[in-house]
Amino acid sequence: MAGDKRNPYLLSFYGDDFTGTTSAAEALRMSGIPTIIFVKPPTAQFLRNHFPKVHAIGVAGISRSLPKENLVKVLKPTFQRMKTYGVPLFLYKICSTFDSSPEIGNIGKAIEIGLTVFSSKFIPILAAAPRFGRFTLFGNHFAALGEEVFRLDRHPSMSVHPVTPMQESDLRRHLAKQTQLDCSLIPILTLIKGREEVRKQVQDRLGKNIPLILFDTLSKAQLNTVCSVIWDYTEDGKTLFCVGSQEWGYGLAEEWRRLGILRFKVDAKPIGRSGKGGPILVVSGSCAAIAGRQIEWAAMHRYIEIGIQTEKLFENIHREREMDRVAQEAIASLKLGKSVVIHSAIGPNDPRISNTKKLVENLGMTSQKTVDVLGKTLGELARNIILATKVRRLILSGGDTAGRITQTFGIWALQVGRSVGVPAPLCYVYSAHPEMNGLQVAYKGGQVGGDDYFDRVRRKEMPDFNQVAIGPIQNKKG
Repeated sequence: MAGDKRNPYLLSFYGDDFTGTTSAAEALRMSGIPTIIFVKPPTAQFLRNHFPKVHAIGVAGISRSLPKENLVKVLKPTFQRMKTYGVPLFLYKICSTFDSSPEIGNIGKAIEIGLTVFSSKFIPILAAAPRFGRFTLFGNHFAALGEEVFRLDRHPSMSVHPVTPMQESDLRRHLAKQTQLDCSLIPILTLIKGREEVRKQVQDRLGKNIPLILFDTLSKAQLNTVCSVIWDYTEDGKTLFCVGSQEWGYGLAEEWRRLGILRFKVDAKPIGRSGKGGPILVVSGSCAAIAGRQIEWAAMHRYIEIGIQTEKLFENIHREREMDRVAQEAIASLKLGKSVVIHSAIGPNDPRISNTKKLVENLGMTSQKTVDVLGKTLGELARNIILATKVRRLILSGGDTAGRITQTFGIWALQVGRSVGVPAPLCYVYSAHPEMNGLQVAYKGGQVGGDDYFDRVRRKEMPDFNQVAIGPIQNKKG
């Protein structure tokens, strides 16, 4: 099973966006679990040959921004490939604000696909991330914004998200719009009574053949309790399909530590130095309020901020000229040693958002196509700027666009290099393009980080890639 030397893997996970996938890997890495992230799932043989020391395998996806009708095509073959890894537990890692709707990023549909592929006896759902200010109480989900905690349907950003606005905080009701599978709740009052009572209530739900079980969670201790109970239901030769936030990594690691499955090491000090203090490039496709404040902070602290006129990206006559303008301004600034922030919006009220929305509606484009075009354009810009300036540290802000941007870099795997104190770590990338290999990238969700996050990443000391890489530095496809 989990500790079998012939199969060292404890967990596999699929992140429904790139930013969330790296935050899940960070939780595992910080807990001492060697973890690797792939852009596409490799074969089990490739893993055994090139990554024999890892215990957790992730795949970074973009299902959060995909229409429902595309999910089977994308998720089913990915789940089937990852099932061959023979891990005890598979996590469908979702955003800790449960971003989804019946039309876009449908979590209910993803659960149905997972249930078909993995044949789990039930699907545990733990959406909370208490370290990050995400809580579930009596089935309702809450998210912190600064010092305040808001119910999701009243959250200043999530309630008005441009693609998946949260209009319902009760996660059971929210899921009921996405799937007909019954969902039961293990409430906070049960969690307070401890592990045995939680297990008793899970058994009760299983006796009633209820396929989905949602867990309330307020504290780190309760998260550990839920993960401990769920781990009890893993079996040799089978994979339990689960759904939830990045903090499963912390809870499961605590249980593995308790059971003595692995010996854990604390986060190591940097070995050597790699790129600390030089200019960085930030590319933001987010319209979140927090991302907007980060851009404003950077502009006030000598970062060069360059706004891209997003309306021009959808008209061929203007697109190339706009891309060239932004690229030349960024290249000139970086060569002078100045850090640069390229952005498509500064907060949710930026007029570029409504102007672009009107334009793409007139053109008959879908929201997914809009994200595709924006992500591809930002990716091409970032790659051209990196090649021209040799900048080695990059921040991609915005979960929906980060995955599309990455596709232009030839990246096939990522490894967490250093935590930045929030679930948006600095990662090293394994790329098919030599000039991109070893690039340091931080994937940051729009709702993540303090106002000075960009500068914290810029100043962060990193271990040397050649000394800490846990797989082949040169490209080896599998």
